[in-house]
Amino acid sequence: MVSKFPVIVGHEATGIVESIGEGVTTVKPGDKVIPLFLPQCRECNACRNPDGNLCIRSDITGRGVLADGTTRFTCKGKPVHHFMNTSTFTEYTVVDESSVAKIDDAAP
Repeated sequence: MVSKFPVIVGHEATGIVESIGEGVTTVKPGDKVIPLFLPQCRECNACRNPDGNLCIRSDITGRGVLADGTTRFTCKGKPVHHFMNTSTFTEYTVVDESSVAKIDDAAP
């Protein structure tokens, strides 16, 4: 895969939701989560098909943006690209709701 630069890499992590955007319903602040580099919107044909899981929101092309076509990272006023919908090698990240799975509160 080819990524656009500059980019915040990383696609494996766990975390705690700090804040959510308008319309987000599957997680809330304080939830423990795992970022998903293969999103699951649960609405597109691929997500609804039991034989596949390549959601239309996936960034397998390396565009370096979120599903809505934007990047939420900047440095000195210039865009910094996302990696695999997750960009986990940073203290804080921004992901689309379809790119995060809530895990049990009892998980360590």
